[in-house]
Amino acid sequence: MIGMDFWFKTFSQDYANGVTAIAAVAALLLTAGTLFVLRRDYRAKYRPYIMPRLMVEAAQIAPGDEGYVMSVEPRNIGPHPCYVKLTSCLLKIGDEHFPTPDMQDWVLIGPGGIGILYPVGHVNQVGINNVREGRYRANRIEVSFSMHSKSIDDRDGTFKKYAFEVEVRGQNAHASFRPEWV
Repeated sequence: MIGMDFWFKTFSQDYANGVTAIAAVAALLLTAGTLFVLRRDYRAKYRPYIMPRLMVEAAQIAPGDEGYVMSVEPRNIGPHPCYVKLTSCLLKIGDEHFPTPDMQDWVLIGPGGIGILYPVGHVNQVGINNVREGRYRANRIEVSFSMHSKSIDDRDGTFKKYAFEVEVRGQNAHASFRPEWV
């Protein structure tokens, strides 16, 4: 009988330690899963939500020379402010390439669509006529750029390339987003 009591006592102690270890591991896994979900939700809430828009406006380029001025307007559609920077801006008028200097500093953009205008370039009447008359191999006007954005706390950032086509063959010019050109 003495051997049986000793065995039962040893089994009870080992079983209790085993159950405690399993419960501790389960609690650790539950905590890790909760932290992962909370971090994902936090990142989704505070990450930058930026959508660019290409503005094409009729303007007088030089005295007696009408044309179009193109600017990129990065718009913050998210609920929190973030930083944005444009790089690799390129205006292509037919076969000619006109790079725009990169933004040197990050620009803070508030929520609600309030943004800035970053000038990309302009096309004068000669360029418009050359595109309309088909004097280039690629008879179109393109604007391409890379947009970097980051959250206020520098934890979340995005990088995306954009390409737009500016149609000048009609009465008024308009821009179309062309994701297949990126």
